[in-house]
Amino acid sequence: MYNLLTIQGEAHSRETIRCGNCNQDFEATIITWVDVSKTPQAKQALLKWAFNLLPCIHCGCRNFSGSPFFYEDFEEGLLVAVFPAIPDKREEVEKSIRTKYGYYPVLEFFYDMTQIWMLLYFQEHYRANKNLRALSRIGRGEERLQKMLRFLKEDPLMITIREKLTESLFNDGANDDLVDVLGQAVYTLEEMLPWPMDLRCLCGADLADEFTCCNKRVNLAEHKLLLSQHYVIYCPVCKESLTGASCEQCGRVYTWKRGSVATYKRDDGDSPRTADRAERKPQAQL
Repeated sequence: MYNLLTIQGEAHSRETIRCGNCNQDFEATIITWVDVSKTPQAKQALLKWAFNLLPCIHCGCRNFSGSPFFYEDFEEGLLVAVFPAIPDKREEVEKSIRTKYGYYPVLEFFYDMTQIWMLLYFQEHYRANKNLRALSRIGRGEERLQKMLRFLKEDPLMITIREKLTESLFNDGANDDLVDVLGQAVYTLEEMLPWPMDLRCLCGADLADEFTCCNKRVNLAEHKLLLSQHYVIYCPVCKESLTGASCEQCGRVYTWKRGSVATYKRDDGDSPRTADRAERKPQAQL
């Protein structure tokens, strides 16, 4: 993987690395710019935490370079300057990059490798899950990308993702924990609501009518008592996993992966207390 990336990477340089195991210096080739639209295997290296992972020539121990690099996705019109460590005079560094590369439609800065990992996860997840794309409320193209970037920079769930990702990669924790928190990230990004057990949307529409796949309605009656954050329904035709439904009338999206409530129905003249409590409760579970 490393040699292939070195050959196909847009740009690379030779640097001196000090091994964290034997404390000896060695020279290695560092990728400084990669366009993943031309080098898709770079995505897998980043997802496996193996990008710019360098073997020491003295003891064989693998070392992260810790060097900044540019991540380009030409198809998305995206350029990310990734700094595994926050640089000195950060504002000046960012200004110089904006001046030089400001012609990119989307130019971003990451200071945590978890951010680039999570961006790739989001993109691959949306690409692979046709039901998620069909139910998505966050648009497409640059609109979706911008919302993803905002999540990566601002959402507090990123702290938990970093912890679970580190535990999973270094075999200190169960992978199921990471899967659960990644699911929560997608549902949070999509602003999905907890599942109403009476199958009624906040606007009053019947969600059972909208629970379809392969142009066929999926019968929820046999699943109703089993719905939980760990329960999955599969389409009997295409076998795609189904976890919620969107309301055709108002566009709201619901999933039992964020928990469930008895109803969103409001009494006449009453404030929407039931719905408000239901929406706040799953947040405490993130």
